[in-house]
Amino acid sequence: MFCDGVADLDAAERARYADLLVLIAAADGELVREEIQLLEGFMGRAMVHPEARTSIRQGLFDTNRLTNLLKNAEVETLRYVLRDGVLLAAADGEYDRREIRILKKIASAAAVDEDELKALFDWVANGWEWHATGVQLAKLSARNDSVSE
Repeated sequence: MFCDGVADLDAAERARYADLLVLIAAADGELVREEIQLLEGFMGRAMVHPEARTSIRQGLFDTNRLTNLLKNAEVETLRYVLRDGVLLAAADGEYDRREIRILKKIASAAAVDEDELKALFDWVANGWEWHATGVQLAKLSARNDSVSE
């Protein structure tokens, strides 16, 4: 993935970013391979230390931390979480109502209105189409079990 500003956040905010993404991934009660791949990729891009990742992964089993994570979060961090969280929530092929509820709470805390949030959902849909075109152009076979191809 391309470098972006998420790696420039301070260590506490990068950990909060990863923690919030873990909550989104775990919201529907199951993790699929695509969600795990994205989550690990997002933590890598954010330069989250491997030891911190172990502790963050424990959050998969504690989904009641949202209020605490939002309480002191920087708006910029929340906006990165929204961008990447909408993509993460789509990774299994559908948006679960619990994922959407978390995304809406994050959007509210980040002062992101409904139109801006909808634009992020549209961006993800366009991204899936863009990726599928790349698979076709490279003459790769799409895997039946992957929504990203």
